[in-house]
Amino acid sequence: MNLWAIFIPMIYYVLPQRSGRLTLLAICVAVVTVDFLRLHVNGVKEGFILFFGSFLRRHEFTRLSGATYLLLGCLVTSLLFRKPIVVVACAYTIIGDTFAAILGQNIKSPELFKGKTIMGSLGFLLVSLAVAVVIYYLPDTLPMKPLIIGAIAATVFESLPLPLDDNFAVPILTGLAMCFF
Repeated sequence: MNLWAIFIPMIYYVLPQRSGRLTLLAICVAVVTVDFLRLHVNGVKEGFILFFGSFLRRHEFTRLSGATYLLLGCLVTSLLFRKPIVVVACAYTIIGDTFAAILGQNIKSPELFKGKTIMGSLGFLLVSLAVAVVIYYLPDTLPMKPLIIGAIAATVFESLPLPLDDNFAVPILTGLAMCFF
């Protein structure tokens, strides 16, 4: 669950776009460095597992963490799109993924694709639409139509079996979808 990362769109919203990009870049460099060291230096790996092992998924013990992919996805999104789209695409990915995981893992429903359930996707969509309403009333944001399109697009992209980690791909693809509306 990535709800800890909600600071990304919040900070990005309040900072000028250039400062937001630089801040996100600095955080990415730090996190990627730690993740690389965690994978390749035994002392770092052991310490990391001791303190954060319960937060890692099984595959993250041998590959980059979802947090690293999320930060990289948000960074790339910030380099490709204007500020309001970055804020929305990252917020949908972070908050939507959290609710999708909670509902998808705790309420039985049919699977759409491997590990993606109808209930998880419904949770992602509903919370993303709620986020859209909140963001709509903030100054300097987007009209409702692209916000709704973005919520739907993020839900679809999150549920698909994409070849890239969804934490990386969803904010970028959502930003791309929102550019057309």
